[in-house]
Amino acid sequence: MPRVQLIGATGYGGLGMIELLLAHPEFEIASLIARDDAGRRIDEVYQHLIDRCDLTVQAPDDDIIGSDCDIVVFATPDGVSQGYASALADAGVRFLDYSGDFRFGDSAAYGRYAAAHPSIADGSHKSEALFDRSQFGIPELYADKIADSPITGNPGCFAVGIILGLAPLFTDDMIVDGTVTVDGLTGSSGAGKKPAPLQHFSHLNDNVVPYRVFAHQHVVEAQETLGSLSGGPASLHFVPHLLGTTRGILSTMHAALTKTATRDDLLARYREFYADHPFVRVLDTPSTLKGTAGSNYCDISLETTPDGKRVVVMASIDNLMKGQSGNALQNLNVMFGYDQRAGLDRPPLYP
Repeated sequence: MPRVQLIGATGYGGLGMIELLLAHPEFEIASLIARDDAGRRIDEVYQHLIDRCDLTVQAPDDDIIGSDCDIVVFATPDGVSQGYASALADAGVRFLDYSGDFRFGDSAAYGRYAAAHPSIADGSHKSEALFDRSQFGIPELYADKIADSPITGNPGCFAVGIILGLAPLFTDDMIVDGTVTVDGLTGSSGAGKKPAPLQHFSHLNDNVVPYRVFAHQHVVEAQETLGSLSGGPASLHFVPHLLGTTRGILSTMHAALTKTATRDDLLARYREFYADHPFVRVLDTPSTLKGTAGSNYCDISLETTPDGKRVVVMASIDNLMKGQSGNALQNLNVMFGYDQRAGLDRPPLYP
């Protein structure tokens, strides 16, 4: 039974992985590590884990990280995993990282991401030599490579819905100039556990707040991936919006088509493209936040204009599941040769 060490265990991303691992038929939690709440039992930090998990959270220590485990999961901010990456690689310990540290195949792409990220002051990377050993973690596109990779860079939450929502169109080179306008609506949990003025209840409740217009870092990985699928440019004009809700992301994507197509034509192509991927559902009706809440599904729907020259694609995910810990566990399943659905085959929550 593979043993998983979880770094950053007390944040929302770490918590999501704990919840999933506890229900997984194969994986075992080896240890929980975090700066916050070190020395406390995890069921004291999160009361809903009483009688489910009583492991004590350990403080990060160089002698602990990577020990007595088969894989390390970094549910940590940008810059953390790259500080431990070389030592783990030298020891032959595989790892998966939630942050952007290993989403890119070269330093130039990482530099563009770092320049767009408000929390990264220095665009240099401590472990650039490992870029060619890492794999971007979209299982629907790269499962074969993820299976053999010692390092997996889990995607950003916005990027997941955008990439899955547009992959068939870019693969078929159907987007004029590779240009797409994207409106992304997200719940407040995407900002993480630590409070900030933007997430104050009195500000966010009954409100919609556009932010980081044309400047969100997840655009970089989405453009890199979609461009590689088409062999041409990918230009995303992305406006994220913060909603007065806790979970979920709905991405609405507008584009002109290189050739006319009916809605039925495109739906048939999407269903063919995702036929072997259990967590992508192509719907006849518009995707909604409630449709994927608490699940690892990505629900995709689309509409075309009457003349068949333009398309609107709608993709819904739970930002803490398919946008984070659920997709991460799906990647772990691929890395260890398990069915991608293991530990994730559960319906969305409603209402």
